[in-house]
Amino acid sequence: MKAGISWVTPDEYEASVTYVDDPAFAGLTVTSLLESGPDRPRHALMLVVDETTIQSPGHPILVVDLGSEPDPANDWPGEPAGRSFRAVPHTIQEIENNLSIADMDWEEFADGVDDDGVRRESFLYGRVEDLTVDQATE
Repeated sequence: MKAGISWVTPDEYEASVTYVDDPAFAGLTVTSLLESGPDRPRHALMLVVDETTIQSPGHPILVVDLGSEPDPANDWPGEPAGRSFRAVPHTIQEIENNLSIADMDWEEFADGVDDDGVRRESFLYGRVEDLTVDQATE
């Protein structure tokens, strides 16, 4: 199943994603998922909910960079697809919003991972354990 979804937070941040639920993708590597043909011109990243996401505390989602095309006119070599890190759910909206409009770079998020490779801090809200009850329920 594939469907376009738009999520809007109480702060009016919106994440436009294409939701794909297909057992054929279960257990595939990032390389295999990339070869399956995500819509790169439409999306900056791929979010993968896998076994690690489901079984790990905090449910860290795999965030995969879909890369970018070279732009020789502007001296841009492009970025290959496949870089990845994990991020807890409350950080995903901010990551998708900023990467999809090129407001921030991949490294600004990837460099903020903890020692275990998981990003747990949102620039806007901080770490989930620091949220007040009101912020967590908004």
